[in-house]
Parts: sequence; structure tokens; C-alpha cells
Amino acid sequence: MTTTKTSSLRLSYLTAYNALFCILWTSILYTTLTNLPNGKPALFAATSSRARWIQTATLIEIIHAATGLVKSPVSTTALQVTTRTIQVWMIWFSFPASTASSHAYAALVLAWSLADAIRYAYLTLNLHARSPGWLVWLRYTMFYPLYPIGITSEWWLLYRAIEPAGQAWWGLKPIFWACLAAYVPGSYTMYTHMIKQRRKTLGGGKKAV
Repeated sequence: MTTTKTSSLRLSYLTAYNALFCILWTSILYTTLTNLPNGKPALFAATSSRARWIQTATLIEIIHAATGLVKSPVSTTALQVTTRTIQVWMIWFSFPASTASSHAYAALVLAWSLADAIRYAYLTLNLHARSPGWLVWLRYTMFYPLYPIGITSEWWLLYRAIEPAGQAWWGLKPIFWACLAAYVPGSYTMYTHMIKQRRKTLGGGKKAV
């Protein structure tokens, strides 16, 4: 297969992938906003299953990074995607009562869906060098409030699940506490990575991918 054809296939695949996930996360954002007035259990019922499967599907992004299909660092990609997937299965799916009854769930889904709707829209257009300035700014600025909201919400939902986890099986408690502790270095790694990316893109450095 020629280099030109390979490049064309890569461009088509990544365009379709990013556009699809932009639409999917935008739909979660819309569903979240329209269900907020209906109360916490209704919001969880309306969004959790779809958001869980959408998030799980993004595990493929680790392969994208590992194979060089995209230039994102494998470590940070794996960290973000894996921790989110653990959250949706180990917490949301396994302990729906403690998750659905917390305001942190709404905050988390809003933070995730807004951040990813922006990110995938940027990635889609950036493949064709068509990202408008305002979208570039949103992509590399909105993480300042959205990352802390998302990380704090993830941490709180995990913390709330410790007691029911211990009742289900005592051996889960140490695992959950270890996960809580891991959020400290993990959050620092993700946040500082985005700050560096912002400087490269908006600070006059080399354009980030």
C-alpha cells in the first residue's frame, strides 16, 4: 500500500472516529442538561448506560497512541482512558445506588461530556487544518475548570462506594483506598500535561497534535 493511500485511510478513519465521538458526547451533554430538572435518579437512568459504553469504546485510543496512528503520548492517553473506564464499571455499574444519589454524578457527566465534545470537535477539524481560533482556545483552556470538577467528582464517587464495596466483599476496601491515593499523582500528571500542551498551542510554541 502506498504512503499516500495509507495517509488517506488514516485521515478518513480519524475524521470519522473523532466526528462520531463528538456527536456521541454532545448527545450525552444534551441529555444531561435536559434531565437535570428531573432529579438525580432520573438523570442517572437517562445517561449512565450510554455514557458507560461510549467511554468504554474509547479504550481503542490507547491502541491509536501505541501504534503511532496519533501522536498522543501513550502514558497520558492510557491514564485518562483507563481511569475513566474503571470509574464507569467499578463505580457506576457496580454501585449504582451510591452513584445515582450524589450530585457528583451530574457534575462528572457534565464535565466529561463538555470537555470531550469540545476535544473531539477540535480533533476532527484539526485533521483538516480548519479549527477556528475560538475552538482552539476552548480546547486548551476549558480543562482548567473541567479537569478539577471531573477529577474531584470521580474521587468523591469512588469514596462513596467504599462502604457498599466493603459490604459486598471486604477485600474491595483496600483496592478502593489504593485507587483514591492514586488520584493524587495521576491528577498531577494529567493537569500538567494539558498545561504544557496549552503553552505549545497558545503560547507561541510548536502546535500540539
